[in-house]
Amino acid sequence: MAVSPLLCRRLLVVCAVLLFAVALAVAVGVIPPVRAATFPGATPGRAVPAFWVSVGLHLVVALTLVFTAMRSKGRSWISTSGLVVMGLAVLLFGIALTDAFFAYHSEGSSMRTVSVLLFFCVAADSLAGVLTITTAFLRPKRTREGLTSGSSRPHNP
Repeated sequence: MAVSPLLCRRLLVVCAVLLFAVALAVAVGVIPPVRAATFPGATPGRAVPAFWVSVGLHLVVALTLVFTAMRSKGRSWISTSGLVVMGLAVLLFGIALTDAFFAYHSEGSSMRTVSVLLFFCVAADSLAGVLTITTAFLRPKRTREGLTSGSSRPHNP
């Protein structure tokens, strides 16, 4: 099933926006309360750098998705492989944030806001990951003649 290239670009940009939103939510809504955490067993010295790494990785993947959406001209094995790898990475980011969600959720009301934000971040990562992988396979395929499948007009490189 071929989908229009414009729709695929929009889907990739939506995924990038979701990842940017996750990075922003972690940087603004999660890191400051975690840094100030005083409950027994809190380790902000270890948690805060891990969250900053997560923010950086989310931003890198978001920028890569925008770049791919703007520069890629149809489905090739390279772009499909890259998008699948990025989608799987985003799903792994979501799994990492799931672990943080459960850790802060078990602390009760003192970290309720952090756990709610992390829950929505996990949902956004899961959606973005699945959508990226799906878009990788829905994109129109490039042919040797420079045409995309399902289209009768020439493909501009």
